[in-house]
Amino acid sequence: MKVYRKSLFIQFLLFIVFFLMGGNVILTHYFRESLPWLPYVLLGILVFFGVVGFILYRKEDPRISIITEQEVKTIRYLLYGYFFVYILQMVLSNVAAIDKDLLNIGTGILLMGIALYGAWIQYKVLRVK
Repeated sequence: MKVYRKSLFIQFLLFIVFFLMGGNVILTHYFRESLPWLPYVLLGILVFFGVVGFILYRKEDPRISIITEQEVKTIRYLLYGYFFVYILQMVLSNVAAIDKDLLNIGTGILLMGIALYGAWIQYKVLRVK
């Protein structure tokens, strides 16, 4: 399948943002009271990546890369898995019977792992093709 390189690069930036969001789950768990400004830093980073992504997307770049159907499916399943785990973390964080340390650290690590694997796939596609 032929895809514009700039679209693949935007997806790469998206996986980097997802990695930061997974790290934010862990950092917010430990530093919520002592660093109340931490969510605003994440918001600033998200806005920065959004602006950079928009600027790069609007830039003219006619280069096309080839991506296989297997890579597309893998990226799709990674995105589904990421959002499932993220929503599950938000829902389960309100359940009193669940240990918050285990939940936040486990889901944060899982989210960061999914994002890292997605970024690695995007990097391979951008580097090779």
